[in-house]
Amino acid sequence: MHEAFKVSVAVDKFHSKIESILAYGDKLLVGASTGSLAVYEVSDPLGEESLDVRLAETYKNFAKKPIVQLDIIKEIGVLVSLADSYVNIFDLHTFALQRQLTKTRGANIFAIDTKIEISQDEGSKGIPMIFTRLAVGVRRKLIVFTWRDMEFTDTKVGFERIMMGRVLIMIELPILPDKIQTMAWVSSQKLCLGLTNEYALIDTISGTITELFAPTSAPSSGPYGLGYMGMSIGTKVSKPLVTKLPNNEILLAKDNMSIFVDLDGTPTRRVGIDWSGMPEEIGYSYPYLIAILPKHVEVRNIATQTLVQTVELPQARLINAGKYLYIANNNTVWRFIPYNFEKQIDQLIEKVEYDEAISLTEQIEPILLDDKEAKLKQIRNLYAHHLFRQHKFDEAITTFQELETDPAEVIALYPPSISGESDTEIDQETADKLGEKIHGNGIQSLKLPVADTDVDSHSLNSVHDDEKFSEAETVVKETEKNEKGKLLGEAVSALIRFLTDRRSKISKILHSQQMQRTNESTPPAPPSSNNLINVEMHNIIRAAELVDTALLKSYMITNDGLVGSLLRVPNHCNVGESEGLLLERKKYKELVDLYHGKGLHRKSLELLKMLGQAKEGPMKGTFYSIIYLQKLGIDHFDLILEFASWVLEANPAEGMEIFIDDHPEVKNLPRDRVLKYLEQLSPDLCITFLEHIINELGDQTSNFHNKLIMAYLNKSRSLSRQIVSKNSADSDLLKTLQETDKKLLSFLDDSVHYRAEKILGHLPLDDCFPARAKLLDRLGQHDQALHIYVHKLRDEKMAEEYCIKKYNDSQDAVKGVFLSLLRVYLHPSNGEAVMIEPALRLLSRHGTHVNASEALAMLPPKIKVSQLYGFVEKYMRESNRNRNMNMIVKNLLKADQLQAQEQLMFYRSRRVKIDEDRMCPQCTRRIGHSVFAVFPNGVVVHYHCKDKYSALHDTAI
Repeated sequence: MHEAFKVSVAVDKFHSKIESILAYGDKLLVGASTGSLAVYEVSDPLGEESLDVRLAETYKNFAKKPIVQLDIIKEIGVLVSLADSYVNIFDLHTFALQRQLTKTRGANIFAIDTKIEISQDEGSKGIPMIFTRLAVGVRRKLIVFTWRDMEFTDTKVGFERIMMGRVLIMIELPILPDKIQTMAWVSSQKLCLGLTNEYALIDTISGTITELFAPTSAPSSGPYGLGYMGMSIGTKVSKPLVTKLPNNEILLAKDNMSIFVDLDGTPTRRVGIDWSGMPEEIGYSYPYLIAILPKHVEVRNIATQTLVQTVELPQARLINAGKYLYIANNNTVWRFIPYNFEKQIDQLIEKVEYDEAISLTEQIEPILLDDKEAKLKQIRNLYAHHLFRQHKFDEAITTFQELETDPAEVIALYPPSISGESDTEIDQETADKLGEKIHGNGIQSLKLPVADTDVDSHSLNSVHDDEKFSEAETVVKETEKNEKGKLLGEAVSALIRFLTDRRSKISKILHSQQMQRTNESTPPAPPSSNNLINVEMHNIIRAAELVDTALLKSYMITNDGLVGSLLRVPNHCNVGESEGLLLERKKYKELVDLYHGKGLHRKSLELLKMLGQAKEGPMKGTFYSIIYLQKLGIDHFDLILEFASWVLEANPAEGMEIFIDDHPEVKNLPRDRVLKYLEQLSPDLCITFLEHIINELGDQTSNFHNKLIMAYLNKSRSLSRQIVSKNSADSDLLKTLQETDKKLLSFLDDSVHYRAEKILGHLPLDDCFPARAKLLDRLGQHDQALHIYVHKLRDEKMAEEYCIKKYNDSQDAVKGVFLSLLRVYLHPSNGEAVMIEPALRLLSRHGTHVNASEALAMLPPKIKVSQLYGFVEKYMRESNRNRNMNMIVKNLLKADQLQAQEQLMFYRSRRVKIDEDRMCPQCTRRIGHSVFAVFPNGVVVHYHCKDKYSALHDTAI
C-alpha cells in the first residue's frame, strides 16, 4: 500500500444534511436536505499548502425538498438537478431556473452523457456535432432527452424547444420490470441499469432490453465472486452499483464483490474485486477505483485490483468521482487530492511493490510523467532483480530479456564461478540507480528456508547429546548445500536462456556491421563517425565476449555436453578464463576447438602432441593431430611441417594423410615444398606423395614426373643391393622389388610429361635395361631399344611386341621398325652373334610389313631359297590381295562417278513452266514474277511459302 491521495476537509459542519455534491472547475456544489444549494470556490493547494475552500454563495430556495442529485452539461452551460421529484435545468453561471422537465415527475435518478459524434442525417451527414443525452429514471420508466446543437429534428414521440437555438428531443422507452436504482451511460446509445434484483442493458434507440443476470431461486457464488449466467444479483440488502470504466468496461457490484464486464455483459477478467465490506458507492478517479464501505474508504488499482490506500471516514456515503474527487457524509465533505505520480511510484519502489509500480506507470499517460518509457524500464529492471532475489529466476530472466538488459548486469547477479571476480562488477553509480548494490545480492545469498538449527550448547548434558547435535548440524549443512545447488542449477538454466537470446542478437548486429563495412557502394564516413563506430563495435565485441564466456561457464555447470557445440562455431569466449576452466575439467577436445576458433593453432597442436604421445588417454595417437593439420591450409604451412614430423615418425602411413587427403586445404598446399620436406624424411613418403599428386590429382609438372621415376629407380637399386648383400632370396624384398619395377615400367609407358633424356643420363650402363629401353623408345631410338631387347634381355617376343606396337605404315619414323629388328638380328653393332633363325621367324610372321628387296639384301648369301618359302609366299599373296583390292575399289569408284553424272543430267533436263495462270497451292495466289521454289514432285510454290508447304506435306526440296 501507498499514499495515492492526500485527504483534506473541504466542508466541515455543514448546516444541514448533505444530500448531493458536485465538483467542476474551481466550484464545489453542495445540495442540502432543506433544498438549499451552497456554492464553494476551491483553490487547489500548491506543494504542502492546505486546501483553500471559500463559501461563494448560498441559494436557500434552490428547491423545496432535498436536492437528490446534481450534474452539469458543460457544453450547453446548464446545471441539472433532481429535486422535488422533477429534473430541473438551471443556468450554470446564474443558477437561474431555465426549465422544469415536466415529463420527469416522480424521477429518482438521472445520468448524463456528452459526446462529439458524426451526424448521419441527410441534411448534415458527415458533420461533427455535440450530442448530449440525459436519461431519467421515473419509477419503472426511462425517459431519454437528447440535445443536438444547431439543428431541429422531429421524432415520433415529440419534441420541445429550449433556449439558445438548441433542440431537446424526448423519447419514452418501454416500461421496465423493476424500479431503476442506479444507471450509467456505457455508449452513445446504451445504458446499463441496476434494478432492484438484476442488471440490464437497454438500447435507447431500439428500446431492446438485455438482462445481464437473470434471477434464480438458488443464487450461488461463481468463479468471479458474483452470480452470473442465470444467477441473481443478490438480496435486496445489496445495493446495485454501476460504474463506467475506461476501455469499454463496466463494474457491477453484488454484496462485497464486483465484476468487470464489457458492453455486452460478458466478463472481461477472471477475477473480480473482493471488497472488505459491502460498497455504498463506487467511483473511478484516474487511475483508481474508490469505494465507500461501511467503516472506511478503499482505493484500489483498477488493473491489479490491489488495495492501494484505506482512509477512515466516518459514515461516508456520497462520492463525486472523476478529476475532482470528493467524498461526503451527512455534514462533512472531504477532498481527495492525488499525489504526484512520480511521488507515488517512488513510494511503491521504496516499499518494494514493483508490480504495483509497473501497473501504475503503465496506466499513466506519457504527458503526466517525465520520460515514461525510461521510468517503466527502470522499475521493471528493479522488479526483475527483486524476482531474482526471490528465486523466481524464470520470471526475472524473461523480464531482463524484454528490457534488453545489459548482459553484464545480469551476469553480475551470479557467483564468481560464472560472473568472474572483476570483469562483471557493477559500479556504484549503477548500483545506486538500481536502489541497492546488486553484486552483493546474487546467487551467493540464495538459500531455501531450513529448520531452525539454533541449539543451546549449554543445555547438552552429555557427550552423546553433543554427538547428536554434531550429526544434526552435518545433516542441516548437507541439506542446505543440496538446496543451494538446486537453486544454482535453476538460476543457471534461466541464465542460459537469456545468454542464448543475447548471443543471437549480438551475432546479428556484428554481421550487420560487417556487411556495412564490406559494402563498397557505401560512401566513406567522416573520421568522427568512424571513431564512433569503432567505439560502438568495441563495446559490442566486449559484450559478445562476456556473453559467450558466461554461457560456457553455465554449460559447464548444467550440461557440459553442450560446451563443444558452443566452441565449434564462431564465438567470443575469453581464452584465459575458458582455458583454465576446460583444463581443470579435462575437456581437451573442447579446448582444442577453442584454440582453433581463436587462431591459436600452435597451442592446439602442442596440446594434441602432448596428448597423442601419452601412453593412455582418449586422445592418444596421431588421429586428432592429423585431422587438425589437414584443416590448417597454406596460411599455416610452416606450422604444418613442424608438427607433421612427430606424426610421420609415429605412424608414416596415416601421417601421409596430412598431405594426400581430399580436403581442399590439403590439395592447395605447395607441392614442391611438401616434396622437399618429405625428401628429408623418407624416399617412400616421397613416392607416396608423388603417386598421389600425379595419379589422383593429375599433376602434369615435368619435374614431379621425373622425380617419381628417379625415386622408383633408386628404390629398385636399393632393394637389389639388399638382396645381393643377404645372399638369399628374401621373398618380401623380391616381391617389393618386382612391384617397384612394375610401377616404374608402367609409369614410363603411361606418362608423357617426363624428360627421358634427363633420366637416361642417370641410368647405369650395366643395369636397368628395361627402363633404358623404354626411355630410348620415348626418344625415338628404336634400333637401340631393340638391341637391348634382343642382346641384353634376350627376349625375342618382347622385341616383336615392341615392333607391332610401334609399326605404322603411314609414318616414316616407325614404318621400318621391323627392318630395324631384322637388322639387329643379322647385323649386330657390338660384335654379337648373327641370329639367323629369329630373323627367318620374323620374316615368316611379319614379312608383309617389310620391304622385300631391303630384307633380301640383308640376308646372308648362304641362306637357301627353301628357307624363305614362307616369307616369299606370304609376301606374294599379300601383294596380289592388295592389287585385286585396288582394282575393285577403282571399278566401284568409276561406277559411282557414272551414276552421279547420270543424275546430274536428269536434273538439268527438268523444266517448269510459269505462266499467268500458275497458282501457288499454299497461298492460292498467282506465282507471277515472284521468286518460287520447286519440289521434287514438280509442285511449284512461292519461295516464302515453301517451309509451310513442306511441313504440311512432309516433303523437302
